[in-house]
Amino acid sequence: MAHLSEESLTLLALGEALDPQSREHVASCADCTAELASLQRVVHAGRAEAPAVTAPGPGVWAAIHAELGLSDEVAADPLAGTRDGARGDTAAEDSAGTVGAPTGSAAGPRGDDGAGRGGATVVDLDARRRRPRRGVPYPLAAAAAAAALLVGGVSVWGAQRLGLEPDPTVLATAELEPLAGYTARGSAEVDERSDGTRQLVVRTDPADVDGFKEVWLLAPDAQRMVSLGVMAGDEAVFVLPENLDVGEFPVVDVSNEPIDGDPTHSGDSIVRGVLEV
Repeated sequence: MAHLSEESLTLLALGEALDPQSREHVASCADCTAELASLQRVVHAGRAEAPAVTAPGPGVWAAIHAELGLSDEVAADPLAGTRDGARGDTAAEDSAGTVGAPTGSAAGPRGDDGAGRGGATVVDLDARRRRPRRGVPYPLAAAAAAAALLVGGVSVWGAQRLGLEPDPTVLATAELEPLAGYTARGSAEVDERSDGTRQLVVRTDPADVDGFKEVWLLAPDAQRMVSLGVMAGDEAVFVLPENLDVGEFPVVDVSNEPIDGDPTHSGDSIVRGVLEV
């Protein structure tokens, strides 16, 4: 059996059930097992609870403000409204609303010119509490990052299977049979996406090639053909031109192409099959 596709392994990592044959293959295939474990780590990271994060005390911003010589307009601690238990834990507040510097600092009264002689800052705490918080909650950000990693790790076809795009409509399928000198098999299908574009999805077993694999659509007599591009791995997705009649070129062919600069078909085909509606 061929290795499981990326989208099948991703679905399995997310907890989806696969057919018994696929599960047996994963259990006996070291490559698929390793790939599944890697995807499961990403899913676990995205679903894990966020660790507690403690905001720094107001003295940190006071020191930064003093070191950089910033203006009085930005003297207020920007994290004052997001710190739980700020009153009493990290600052001393007097009856006039003056927040003192941390214990041990050389804080002093403000002069008539408004320039602070120490780390003391006057803060409108009520205004701080009313100010809306910005940013994305950590668990949501982690889930988004995990989703981005998943999408980056699988093909566009895999993203569709994950539900990030609507499932395409299958227009035609083909079983790809090995040609002389090869044992690899594969499959192909023409899909129509929600935006109306068509794509050819090709999957094959691993095959030893001297150069690179190229995907073609051939006329039934194999005298006319259209190159769709290079197949870098064992699965590839090609967007079909709008004016390409698949009925006129129904034969899917994957060839072994030498790196010789000749754009024509090498005549060395790995697998081939006919699309059926």
